[in-house]
Amino acid sequence: MLAQKIITGVIISEADHRPVPYALITETRHRFGTYADAEGRFSAHIPSEADTLLIACIGYQTRLIPVADLTGATVWQLRPNPTQLPEVLVRGTKPKLFTTGAIRKRSPIVWGNCSGRNIEFALHLRNPDHLRGYLHQVRYLVARGGVPTAPFRVRVYACTEGAPGEDLLPESVVTAARRGNSWCEIDLSRYGIRFPEEGLFVAMEWLPTHEARYRFSLSAGPSGPLRVVRECFGQYLAFSRDLRPASYWERINGGIWRRHTPFSRTGQGEHPVIQARIAVTE
Repeated sequence: MLAQKIITGVIISEADHRPVPYALITETRHRFGTYADAEGRFSAHIPSEADTLLIACIGYQTRLIPVADLTGATVWQLRPNPTQLPEVLVRGTKPKLFTTGAIRKRSPIVWGNCSGRNIEFALHLRNPDHLRGYLHQVRYLVARGGVPTAPFRVRVYACTEGAPGEDLLPESVVTAARRGNSWCEIDLSRYGIRFPEEGLFVAMEWLPTHEARYRFSLSAGPSGPLRVVRECFGQYLAFSRDLRPASYWERINGGIWRRHTPFSRTGQGEHPVIQARIAVTE
């Protein structure tokens, strides 16, 4: 086994020295990844072949750190991105809402983080009626099992040539479901994200930290030495087959996006149950 270097410490903001929650520690080829916890603390096992670390979090400038400069315990500072939220038109009445994405609530298919990888799933939310408006709310169907109350990060991306493109959220939005088998709803109206003709992508980013309360084990196979035990983190996201066609993408450790084919895991074209509500302006 190749030797690993263990680094512990905390990630803070350069502006006010407050912790940066759930920053990703990876390397330039995204072969491994570790998340800081809610207090910015981390413990990273750096593979021997890694020569440069990449520290990233929405709302902050990405930082590159040579592995040769690392010590056993450290403090890393991230510089905030300058952000200015657009003005959002506020009407005297409730906006007219249009729902797009996966609709069906009941599904026998679930998917969680039991692979030992840091996963992000993105679903393309289309605009078939050519509506004009902005992103009012996103919803994720968190299934039973696992740890439904574990934190996850909301991600919203532009649709660029049919694939997830630019980050549309200017800051990190971390949330958690109250329980399993329920919709987790997040109000994003304050960000004024336009819903374009080509639609956009909404993703769930699992945030597997070292916190034991969000971890659990799954075992399968015969008892004894042949029994397989997998360490898992957090919630299960429900999957369904109600979108035809469906376009969902996956990436690992913040790396390259890869599209799942219509007949991927079970051969039936399943996709994550993610939806959005659009506030129609015209």
